[in-house]
Amino acid sequence: MKFTELRYYYMKHKDIIILKKIIQYCNDVEEACVMFQNDFEAFKNQSVFRNATCMCILQIGELCKIISPELRNTEKEIPWREWCGIRDIFAHQYSNLDYDSAWDTIQNDLPELKLNLLTILLKNN
Repeated sequence: MKFTELRYYYMKHKDIIILKKIIQYCNDVEEACVMFQNDFEAFKNQSVFRNATCMCILQIGELCKIISPELRNTEKEIPWREWCGIRDIFAHQYSNLDYDSAWDTIQNDLPELKLNLLTILLKNN
């Protein structure tokens, strides 16, 4: 095996680990939503619910920043840059967070991301 092949394998393995971590954060958000009956009013009024879900989204954005360029270029249907941007909003503007937008991310964007990542993992097994 050539060094470049070994490096490619390492990057692919690293990406698989990252994707699995992102999926786990998606699962954690789903679990928090179940605990709070998937209720938007609870999200707005319960800081524990909001903090739990938003920290997971922040971590997802952090992980998206370290996805390899190869994976980003191969899986262009995933808005990697947008997820990184969401992370920056959640990290730097958290005290002024738009609850409606955050809830929309939780309800719509996260399930779609999770499904796409599971599909990528299945394709690469």
